[in-house]
Amino acid sequence: MKISQRLLAIVRRTGRFLAVAAWWALGIWAMLAIFFTAPGSAWLGWPLAFAVIWPFWKARRERKKSKDSPEAASRSKRYSLVALAAAAIVGVYYFGFVTPDPNQNWVAEQSRMPIVDVEGDKVYVKDIRNFTWRTATDFDAKFYDRVYDVSKINSMYYIVAPMPVWDGVAHVFVSFGFTDGQHCTVSVEGRRVVGKPYRLIPSLFRQYQLIYVVGDERDVLGLRGAIWKKQVFFYPAKTTKERMQRIFVDMMQRAHDLEEHPEFYNLVTNNCMNNITDHLRLLGGRTVPHDIRLLLTGLSDRLAHRYGFIDTDLPFEAARRAFRVDQWMQTTPLDEGFSDRLREQLAKQVAEEQKKAGEAK
Repeated sequence: MKISQRLLAIVRRTGRFLAVAAWWALGIWAMLAIFFTAPGSAWLGWPLAFAVIWPFWKARRERKKSKDSPEAASRSKRYSLVALAAAAIVGVYYFGFVTPDPNQNWVAEQSRMPIVDVEGDKVYVKDIRNFTWRTATDFDAKFYDRVYDVSKINSMYYIVAPMPVWDGVAHVFVSFGFTDGQHCTVSVEGRRVVGKPYRLIPSLFRQYQLIYVVGDERDVLGLRGAIWKKQVFFYPAKTTKERMQRIFVDMMQRAHDLEEHPEFYNLVTNNCMNNITDHLRLLGGRTVPHDIRLLLTGLSDRLAHRYGFIDTDLPFEAARRAFRVDQWMQTTPLDEGFSDRLREQLAKQVAEEQKKAGEAK
């Protein structure tokens, strides 16, 4: 009897804790949603955010007094209704009226959405990015058009660029190689407005739109490794040519859909990792497992190595050293020969790590 009473007490306490956590989660979400998306300046966002969170705080405060005061219990119910009404209004506004506007003053490197047409084995892409970077603010902006022959795809690389503050979060993207010497990088990003840098918390609240950047390796990789000086890991993918080709086509079709149906980027639900894994899973067969650790995109290369999606026999730490390319990028020109030299450098680094592994045995 005592054991059952204790279990019941634990269940009740757990239930109360979860209810309080859910209450505050709803309140904080509503507060941040209206703060970030309220029309006008932050001067309006602050008072609206306070107005939303205030009844949540009052309801909890009166609830604590309700055991000893019927009046407090009544006030708690009234404040709770006001809080729920406020959250409902924010929800209707947020999901019904905050919609993507593609006509904004975008930063230069995301100023053009690629225009894609898929016709059988031919993929026609307009506005492929090919910037020449000298510094983050000094560059030559260039876009061009190209026809890709899907049947000529023979390699695919998975790229991980960890955030400087914490490498548990990273930007991930892919690059494709063709037998005719072409290379195409596809990067799923949060599209930024001039004067509005990327921030993690705002990215959860419809502050950036989704864009598929299609560009040259010397531009998209070079920007991160040589200009921003972030770590960049360039892993060869272990899969079939047919699968690489189908992934490329699927990504191009998704880019085409975004032209007509813009979407918001979201750090958790609609980010670079989500979209890449969605492309893989749509194709069936052996694919990326559903693993909660993929929410931490900086760990995705470790998982890819564990599940055999990286084309290497090296242990993971050795593979990270072998396929890290940002330090090399800082010593080589970001010119038209970049992609060929990149692969030569990878071959050297892999050979060095294999030699070390052999000597250690």
